[in-house]
Amino acid sequence: MLRDLIEFAQNPYPWHLAPMGYVREARLIAKRARDLEPAWSGHIQATRRCIEASVDLCRRRRTVVVVGSGVLLDVPLEVLGRAFDRVVLLDIFHTRATRRAARKRSNVVLLPTDVTGVVRRVFVAARRRAVGRLPKSDPPVLDVRDVDLIISVNLLSQLGVIPCNFLKGHHPAIPPAQLDAFTRDLIDAHLRWLVQSAERVCLITDVERTESLTGGAVIRKDIVAGVDLPRPDDMWDWRIAPLGGIYRDREVTHHVHAFRNFRPGDGRITCPPEPSRTEAP
Repeated sequence: MLRDLIEFAQNPYPWHLAPMGYVREARLIAKRARDLEPAWSGHIQATRRCIEASVDLCRRRRTVVVVGSGVLLDVPLEVLGRAFDRVVLLDIFHTRATRRAARKRSNVVLLPTDVTGVVRRVFVAARRRAVGRLPKSDPPVLDVRDVDLIISVNLLSQLGVIPCNFLKGHHPAIPPAQLDAFTRDLIDAHLRWLVQSAERVCLITDVERTESLTGGAVIRKDIVAGVDLPRPDDMWDWRIAPLGGIYRDREVTHHVHAFRNFRPGDGRITCPPEPSRTEAP
């Protein structure tokens, strides 16, 4: 809590973000990236390469919008700053480290925005115990001109995580199916919003979580709510939690799909599968 107050004093953000966990999550990501650097480096470099490949495909390079810019671990800001007239970093709030990095380039603009449009409404609904009907996603209309490339960076699977955890913390009996539908709406709306916002879309997202337990069991879970994505241009594994790095009894890996120019597939709606478990022989 003290860290949140210090962060707020030096870098004001919407007041409801700290109790929901957004500020703490930003700190955790930065810490884990440092502590688990050997395991995370491959994922970070692959993400940067995908972004740079998308830049190379752009015919015009006026404005690029980076959605989910975070603490800029996986964003090649120098490359984007040289390639485009203007770089817009969009996230629900920007840390002091991100603000310092942005100040080094005159063509970088910070845009603190809730890309789902539901976070504050979820906060209010949870506190008022009015969760019978959760809000529908309402992405912002980008007040940004000449967007030639929009990049969604390792964000898609995370859109519903903090809101759902906050809702469950206040209302443990909330039906899982309701939270699944809420998450699916956030993901579907984000994909539609991306393709409506720019000529070219670079999408990088983890799609599946694998937990390998020390006893031999393997648990796999779809983490994009059953969305039917097209075939990616590239894919890789992100060792998000090597054994002992975060958990003592398991290693966690996320499977990542990357699209240099994302366009929706055939639009089929699939039901989110139940987590699958494979027991050791």
